[in-house]
Amino acid sequence: MSSELRAGVLGVGRGVSFVRVMQAMDGVSVAAVADMHAERLKSVCAEHNVPKGVATLDEMLEEDLDLVVVATPVPQHTEHAIQVLEAGVNVLSEIPTLATREEADQLVAAVEKSDALYMCGENCNYWAYVHSLRHLNERGDFGEIFAAEAEYIHSIPGLRRDEHGNPTWRATMQPIIYLTHSLGPVMWVTRQYPVEVVCLGAKEYHEPGLTDIQMAIFRMTDDSVVRITCSFANCHWGNHRQSFLGTKATFDSGWIGKDEPKFRYAGEDEFTVPDNLPLGTNFPEAPATAALGGHGTAEWYMLEDFFTAIRTGGSVPIDVYEGIMYSLPGICATESAANGGRPVEIPQYQLQRKA
Repeated sequence: MSSELRAGVLGVGRGVSFVRVMQAMDGVSVAAVADMHAERLKSVCAEHNVPKGVATLDEMLEEDLDLVVVATPVPQHTEHAIQVLEAGVNVLSEIPTLATREEADQLVAAVEKSDALYMCGENCNYWAYVHSLRHLNERGDFGEIFAAEAEYIHSIPGLRRDEHGNPTWRATMQPIIYLTHSLGPVMWVTRQYPVEVVCLGAKEYHEPGLTDIQMAIFRMTDDSVVRITCSFANCHWGNHRQSFLGTKATFDSGWIGKDEPKFRYAGEDEFTVPDNLPLGTNFPEAPATAALGGHGTAEWYMLEDFFTAIRTGGSVPIDVYEGIMYSLPGICATESAANGGRPVEIPQYQLQRKA
């Protein structure tokens, strides 16, 4: 492997964020991008100085690539990640990692068969406050975290239709499927896994055939509870909010970008910032170019971890088993909602991880 990593990006709608960030990083260059939309492909190549633009993943894999970022629509994530792994190329997959239960076994089999690395690209784990809370929890500042809640409320009518007015994949996806931005950080902080879920959804007020909102309650491996709410058809200001309730301390992010985060120790009247740790989304020491992805500094640091694993042959922070456990619970939640809130057990894929 050369000192400079050669990257490919599949899907330059969402994927243009990764193109911008990687082109600004040292030690990596975007050698090729692929997208079925010719005009969008041409525009991204010209604007970001990408030497190769092709229509398909097959064509892109003909290039000498060290890694591929899969940023296609959710129903294609598993299929495309497996194809990249079978080509012996490292892959960072956008989330959710799965669209069906069956894809979990297919993805694990492909990862275990390949010599290439697979990383789940849950960028919200790389918000600064998530890392701060994980450190505080490991240090014992929270005591026992017995409950958490997270919300992703985002009105996106423009993303449910293409330029011709035809429904996109988002028009049929149940909102709780897209819970990874909420569940991922909760699991990252607590290091607990969901084992059972009950879920209910509201009526189709905004658009026929589209569930407006779903709320899921998960029982975790330590018997704590986590409530997650997802909605993509609403008139709310959104977008993300998370809170953690411990026996010794509590954190509430407020609505990110609109409210101030709050941390308080039990018995104290004042909110505090423990050890001056960042409680916002961005790392204050990040270079100015780190925010080019449009999601603060998250993608910069996520990609840095992925590149380090590739260069050193080490493990990735969010492997296939973790990525499945960020995504499969959403699929199980839809099953619960479809059956009036009946509890559904969640398979424990993390137990398949080899030591």
